[in-house]
Amino acid sequence: MPFAALIGNERIKKLLQRAVSEARIGQSLLMAGPRGVGKYQFALALAQALNCEQPASGDACGQCIPCRKIARNEHADVRTILRESQDPLIKKESRSQFIKIEQTRLMSEQAQFRPYEGRRRVFILDDAEWLRREAANSLLKTLEEPPETSLIILITPKPFALIDTIRSRCLLLSFAPLTTSEIELHLLGLKKTPDEARLRARLSGGSIGRAIEIDLDEYREMRNILLELLESLAFSRSSASLMGAAEYLGRKIEKDEFERHLEALTVLLGDLLRLKLREGEGSLTNEDVIERLQRIAGTVSEESIIRLADGIEDVFRDLPRNINRQLAMEAILIQA
Repeated sequence: MPFAALIGNERIKKLLQRAVSEARIGQSLLMAGPRGVGKYQFALALAQALNCEQPASGDACGQCIPCRKIARNEHADVRTILRESQDPLIKKESRSQFIKIEQTRLMSEQAQFRPYEGRRRVFILDDAEWLRREAANSLLKTLEEPPETSLIILITPKPFALIDTIRSRCLLLSFAPLTTSEIELHLLGLKKTPDEARLRARLSGGSIGRAIEIDLDEYREMRNILLELLESLAFSRSSASLMGAAEYLGRKIEKDEFERHLEALTVLLGDLLRLKLREGEGSLTNEDVIERLQRIAGTVSEESIIRLADGIEDVFRDLPRNINRQLAMEAILIQA
């Protein structure tokens, strides 16, 4: 899709459109920033702008044959290089987690050719932090003597995982997380209900990809379990209930699910703290359950909320050491 259809990161959008208009886009770019903020879509929009039959003000029309081919990944001059584990064309049992030297060598060879059907060849390396050392060195040779008719775009959430010599030869574009209002507006355009769009946007962490992928039914079910836990802490402090919650979180769910529960519990605690500080309405992530949160906030102290949040942070820190999750949860629930 053209730049005009993308959301967020307006500064980068304007910079790229101006560079296209003035024909000074260069030969290598590094698009860095959190996952799910649209870096790959920006790369495709740039490829369209460079090859569009009817560009205007540095942006593509989105309707001509080159634009449509690029959107469908069918344009001969625009190619995405994926690590094998993300490439659906490679048999699952044969996939590597890395971008391999064979891939960068082939890309480097193709980058030397003049465009087949457009004005500029564009190579997009997604998840560039997964370049093997030998693949990175192979790519470096191309970046040192870049062909004028080719553009290489590296995309990564971890720019400092790349070797220094690659970073130094690319123009760095730093993408920021999207705002909640930007994501909410986009979701409304996708025909999400206002309540759903609001909750997805606030759970997204600034990532439109995450906002779209969230399974809200699963989240609400998980959230209900955690609200019951917080209500038990606030109203009854039943040892049986707290130990049952610790057993469920510590033993009966898998580690990745356990982490998701702790992340959701941290968000709920943040909402409770906002209510205690009278910053609640309009700023809560879980605005749709505000009445339950208000009842809990009316009983628990700020100190208890902070103590529980600190305990969860300690559990996250200790997880790589394969701690006993049930005992860890029992300890922080009893102390809360």
